[in-house]
Amino acid sequence: MSDHLLEVKDLRTTFRTVAGAVPAVGGVSFDLGSNETLGIVGESGSGKTVLARTIMGLQPRTNVEVTGSVLLNGHEVVGASERVMRSMWATEVAMVFQDPMTSLNPVMRIGRQIDETLRVRLGMDRRAAHARALELLTMVGIPSAASRYRAYPTELSGGMRQRVVIATALACSPKLLIADEPTTGLDVTIQAQILNLLDTLKQQFSMSVILITHDLGVVATRATRIIVMYAGQIAEMGDTRDIFYHHRMPYTRALLESSPKVSNASHTRLAVIAGRPPNLSTMPPGCAFAPRCAYATEQCHVERPTLREAAQPGHRFACWNPLPDSSEGTRP
Repeated sequence: MSDHLLEVKDLRTTFRTVAGAVPAVGGVSFDLGSNETLGIVGESGSGKTVLARTIMGLQPRTNVEVTGSVLLNGHEVVGASERVMRSMWATEVAMVFQDPMTSLNPVMRIGRQIDETLRVRLGMDRRAAHARALELLTMVGIPSAASRYRAYPTELSGGMRQRVVIATALACSPKLLIADEPTTGLDVTIQAQILNLLDTLKQQFSMSVILITHDLGVVATRATRIIVMYAGQIAEMGDTRDIFYHHRMPYTRALLESSPKVSNASHTRLAVIAGRPPNLSTMPPGCAFAPRCAYATEQCHVERPTLREAAQPGHRFACWNPLPDSSEGTRP
């Protein structure tokens, strides 16, 4: 039996549209151990959220083709029935969605939304669910939990709403928590509080975490390993230190250089990645990043690279003309 909580093998998610097939996730493979934090980073449209929703088994049943394998705690997700997936949601895997206002019912009090999860999934009676909901609200740092229990989502700040979503996700003590851009739209102080909260709860619940973000700075001190995605595929993956200090993929360096740094002088213009991501329905024949890459060669434009091993164990990258391996990487 595998020691990994999650095993993803050659996962592909393709949407059938009037414009043709759109391979939003194109052959992704990785694993995740128990009590480990994995960061998945990339620009908007790189396939991060589609990958997460596919792992959760949340893709629509029509106009979507999912192939490959997702083994979650020994259970196959790909091809599983809705009944099987319902038995796994909340207890095996839970998700913190990007915008809490779209995942919370605006006309239902937050306490009732947490109660519903506990009563449906764990079979608690009304009194036990109420007590557990108050405990969860207190655990995630919501002050005056008893009064907030009866509040509507619109009566809470963005940071408080995100805490409610986290409390709901943790209600049934899942083994895997997927946090999709959990700090988007929050100011830096609240961002730090939410990330610290996730770290604390990860240890308290002994769970694994997949942290999805477009900001490498968010996962710099939070993740054990990092996957860099581009155009639905893995561009580079490895230990956090390898990604920051020994990265080989030009796209990884471009992401690092585009992140704002406190060491920069005031009003320093932010670096940007030239060009735009490719149209997934008309992917170029070579490397998807080649049209935007300053290091691209003729081979990069005609032949698609596959992941290959770097010097460090577990560090892999997909590039025909990689950056030299140096200990002088871009620091977060």
